[in-house]
Amino acid sequence: MGGLAKLKATDLMSFLNKQPANSKGWLFVSFFAIVLATLSGSLCTTSAAAVISVHIDSQRIQSPIKSVKDIRDRGVIKQAYDYSCGAAALATLLTYGLGDAISEQDILNDILKSLPKDAESLRKKQGLSLLDLQTVAYMRGHTAQGFRLLPESLPKLQRPVIVFIKPRGYEHFAVLKGVRDDRVYLADPSLGNVRMPIYKFLDMWLDHNGKGIIFVVERKDSQWTKDYSLKLEKNGLLQPEILTVRQMLEVGSPYVHYPILLR
Repeated sequence: MGGLAKLKATDLMSFLNKQPANSKGWLFVSFFAIVLATLSGSLCTTSAAAVISVHIDSQRIQSPIKSVKDIRDRGVIKQAYDYSCGAAALATLLTYGLGDAISEQDILNDILKSLPKDAESLRKKQGLSLLDLQTVAYMRGHTAQGFRLLPESLPKLQRPVIVFIKPRGYEHFAVLKGVRDDRVYLADPSLGNVRMPIYKFLDMWLDHNGKGIIFVVERKDSQWTKDYSLKLEKNGLLQPEILTVRQMLEVGSPYVHYPILLR
């Protein structure tokens, strides 16, 4: 239980403080491709390698397009089972945050292989705990620590973390990519990339004491690559808000176990 049982304010503050086509025609084609990729039913089912081709004057211009599903699921490892959102969230953070590629199934295997049958059955019924996720992080040479956080500290998080949320009362794990203005950005194992108003996120994240749980995983040297996939850029175009808040509230699984050690 060690690290997770002691939510050290000094450790948290240390983590927070470390966060440190030129022609009009081409612009039109780029915009046109984006609109088609987003709105066209046929294009939404194409692969990421699909290309749109447009003739302007005597020139033929091709631009790769991505379907809504490609954009929605980019940089997210989706959960394969009702009970595995924690494993998928950790796999997403390790793979697209720390550059330590691992699959959801590999994490499940690492956790379940050493358990007796009754404990394995319990995990598949109730889901994984943060202690399970911490064990895997330790096995891979990383540090891992759980914290209870006040909402005003959220904008200070400059690195992705795992969050414990309860959409419609169902317990769920997702990766918080960051906060920008009044929007929260999640890499959700069930829904993919989600953007929502911060007040909606707080409704799902805060407990009765006005705090929420984050799970921080870092390399032991605290180094992050410059352009990791989960990075929320401060400037540049935003991804479209693909999923509505109503859809986000419909996510959730009754199988995620909320660990006693963090109560």
